[in-house]
Amino acid sequence: MLELFYSLLYRPYVTLFLLAFLAMSWLEQGTLRTGIWLITGYLVALAAEWGSINYGFPFGYYTYHYEQLEHDLVILGVPFFDSLSFVFLSYVSFSFAQFFLSPHWRSGFNVQRVTLSPVRNSRAVLFVGAFFMMVLDWVIDPATHLGKHWFLGDIYHYPDPGWHFDVTLANYGGWFIVGWIIIFINQRADALLAKYVPSIHKPLKLRYVVGKGLFAPLFWFGIALFMLGMTAWLGWGYDLEQIAPDERATFIAETRKLFLASTFIIAPIAVLAWVHMVRYDGQPSPEHLAAWLREYPSPELEARLGMQRKSE
Repeated sequence: MLELFYSLLYRPYVTLFLLAFLAMSWLEQGTLRTGIWLITGYLVALAAEWGSINYGFPFGYYTYHYEQLEHDLVILGVPFFDSLSFVFLSYVSFSFAQFFLSPHWRSGFNVQRVTLSPVRNSRAVLFVGAFFMMVLDWVIDPATHLGKHWFLGDIYHYPDPGWHFDVTLANYGGWFIVGWIIIFINQRADALLAKYVPSIHKPLKLRYVVGKGLFAPLFWFGIALFMLGMTAWLGWGYDLEQIAPDERATFIAETRKLFLASTFIIAPIAVLAWVHMVRYDGQPSPEHLAAWLREYPSPELEARLGMQRKSE
């Protein structure tokens, strides 16, 4: 337990993102499902990383530098914080997929995502959620691969570097597979709770929070911008005295190219997310809204809707 505490303390950014996941997941799906996601997400990621460092599947072969992980809790040869990161990365991608595939009730900056369980547990959300998780890795892994130049540290390498800033294509495929499995397990868990444990699946009285529908895109883009910021710092603000003189020009060029490439990946998604949220036909129908409130009752939101209807 003490090793776990030190590991989380040593990686404060992971702890911060984990706390954000716990808060957002609790607000969106309650305590039970949050606990299920935390446990299943970690175990799936641990199994996947163990398989990769030993057998090359599903991420391809890579090697951890254990001498750089003396402050971290390592389980089955895998750093605890690394597997734990898949928990919040998979959930925010799953929630972001629902953002794109759901209508939104809006009143100024108060945006509420209106997602019924058939959409939440749909194949479309499963695919899009896994895809969004893979997209995050297009930005994350090339930057973490430069970890020896920032506070992540030089913790791993690919024996056979890949084509995308030394990251292998197998790694990206593995992220899609792992995201798909985590989301699929939790979709099925939600459906099983609804079907076989009706006493537990009584309507979830989730807390109403102004702007809750924006949490998923803000969290998703927050992770992406964190990595973009780190890449920009490496490209324009890093102390080049720490790099051999004959390697400095290449380092600057490659990190700046990485920043631009990652920006070109994220920018179109940001534009599409904005368009989806503000489009005029994106408001839920009265029937859709009523069905959502029956499934996820919120007296505060119902009262606000009642006030809005009186003013219309």
